[in-house]
Amino acid sequence: MESSNYSSGALSIRLRQADEPLPLPLLLIGNRAYGSVERYAEYCRWWLAEYENRIIGICGILQRSTEEWEIVNMAVSPEYSHQEIGGQLLIEVLDALRAADAGKVTAGVRSSCVDMLAFYQEHGFRMVAVEQDYFAGLDQQHVGNKVCSCDRIMMERVWPDAVKQRRPVVMSHFHASVSIRIAQIRDAGPLLRMKKRLDQQTTYMLLEPGERMMNEAEQRDMIRYALRSANSNIFLAERDGQIIGYLEAMGGKVSRNRHSAYVVIGVLQEYANRGIGRRLFQTMLQWAQDRELHRIELTVQSANERGIHLYRSLGFRMEGIQKNALLVDDQYVDLIQMGLLL
Repeated sequence: MESSNYSSGALSIRLRQADEPLPLPLLLIGNRAYGSVERYAEYCRWWLAEYENRIIGICGILQRSTEEWEIVNMAVSPEYSHQEIGGQLLIEVLDALRAADAGKVTAGVRSSCVDMLAFYQEHGFRMVAVEQDYFAGLDQQHVGNKVCSCDRIMMERVWPDAVKQRRPVVMSHFHASVSIRIAQIRDAGPLLRMKKRLDQQTTYMLLEPGERMMNEAEQRDMIRYALRSANSNIFLAERDGQIIGYLEAMGGKVSRNRHSAYVVIGVLQEYANRGIGRRLFQTMLQWAQDRELHRIELTVQSANERGIHLYRSLGFRMEGIQKNALLVDDQYVDLIQMGLLL
């Protein structure tokens, strides 16, 4: 329903104040999964559209890296739809990000939301990727009577002149062929298979061969959770289209530990000792600093000397020993607790 007496001149757009409560009904229009909203709400920068002392529009922006931001939630009250409020709000947000030297802004749109796809394109966004089955198992929307939309379209707005010049890095052929990237929904199956293979290759992972009960749907949910979280992420090392290593950084879920993240890392044995673990950590640490995380922690078996050496070289410090914490090949093994303050 449209408002018949709405006046655009009376609309104000402003940043949310630190102690100002978020309008939950509006947030749930933009994202109906309350648990997902909870994970990123306090980490976002929020713009509010206010009319007659009422918040009628909202846009939440999450910083993904030094130069990249993501629109994670955007909504306008239904009674004020088709009044170009969303357009005014988005223009204000984009202007602010551009002034802050942002190089890229992204947004994810359900593939069935034709109006939103058109809306972002009208404001300079382009479709750059499709994440198949991103919404599988969630609040699936139906088009017509039979068609169910589970895919997410990634939109991107780039300011090329904001991309900073970087000095070229000289790499060996092997290192140049290995890329580090963030896990996407489509990676669930290959990542799970890689983990199961790794369980068979080394005793330094927690699970023994055959103990990993996670299925592909659960791995997909874990990736989806990380993508929607402000303090969690999953990084992949990939070579020739094959996942050869991963690093999971899972942030705390309550107010008192959201500043920290627990790390699990694994690299296939045929690619071990080639700097892949270090590259995964360096990428993760840059992300953690961008997220303003304060603490990264992990545990490592006392016999894993190479792992301990890597972590120390990255700045981790030993904080404690869990005596006889694991039973590996009928032998008790100590776990070393390590932490890094950023």
